[in-house]
Amino acid sequence: MPDKEHWEWSAETGPRGNLREAVALFSTEDDLQAAVDDLECHGFSNAAVSRPCAIDEIERAVNHPVSSVQDLEDDAAVPREAYIDKDSRTSGMMVMIVVPVYILLLAGAGIAAGHGLETWQAIVLTVGLGLIGMVGGGYYAMRMARRSKDRLREEQARGGLLLWVRTGSRTQEDRALEILRRHAGRDVHLHGPAIH
Repeated sequence: MPDKEHWEWSAETGPRGNLREAVALFSTEDDLQAAVDDLECHGFSNAAVSRPCAIDEIERAVNHPVSSVQDLEDDAAVPREAYIDKDSRTSGMMVMIVVPVYILLLAGAGIAAGHGLETWQAIVLTVGLGLIGMVGGGYYAMRMARRSKDRLREEQARGGLLLWVRTGSRTQEDRALEILRRHAGRDVHLHGPAIH
């Protein structure tokens, strides 16, 4: 893509730099996800899409309470992060469950082999440790899922889910605005220096 240099952030420019962005608010995560999927299908890199950090982190950065997410749309001081879709979060939670199970199953098998346990003892030990890993991993995965849902609810209560999309040409601007509106984006607009 000829505009690829516009996708990647550098230490000099930071996440906003002097780049142009399309901005939108969404009422639901499904609308937000649909817009991001559509953007990616139309040539926008996932590096061009960003979201605000958690509200408490933003409040610390901007030094005042955030009553409306809409107030953050054009504020360069708002800390951002890459957009993580629902599928990636689900995969992350699965890893949080599977890895401890796998490690503890291996540990159980190693302990059983190292101490010469009988077969039934080895099975009980290995399965028991695997279950402990599943419960522990499941607990942290549930906490992660709850924290993510609470964060979305908090943003929605303060006006919506905010999304920024960096653009590098007039064609990309028009395409981004059209896609954001198509998926129920609200207050859709551009900010940053005009492209000449």
